[in-house]
Amino acid sequence: MTGKGRLFLPLHGDAFIDFKENGKKYEMRACRGRYSPKFVYTGREAELRKGYSGEGIFGKIGRVVIGALDSIFNEVEFKLVIPRANSRQEAAMVVEQFLGQEQRYIAFEIVMNSGQTSQPRQYWLSF
Repeated sequence: MTGKGRLFLPLHGDAFIDFKENGKKYEMRACRGRYSPKFVYTGREAELRKGYSGEGIFGKIGRVVIGALDSIFNEVEFKLVIPRANSRQEAAMVVEQFLGQEQRYIAFEIVMNSGQTSQPRQYWLSF
């Protein structure tokens, strides 16, 4: 466990809304770099943002599953990852469309802090 502090997760608008309103509980990324077991582990604080500076949701990482896409969907119900998908096959297509075809993915549960959201970040420039 090397990653300290909060794991920052900028999300596409639909994914953010799915976490907030549609029952999305897991985020999935290609398993490499800052999305590897070194940085993504149970108990770490997480900050989900709509884009880089939009509204935020805060929580902690729960269960973490690593492997090929098929093996992840054997352990995690596809609707918890891609709630808008009508089938496991459609969910896999969406993941590959956004993340590419990878050997290993990392899926991690986000356990949200109740009622803790924030407004978009405001950046001020002074001259």
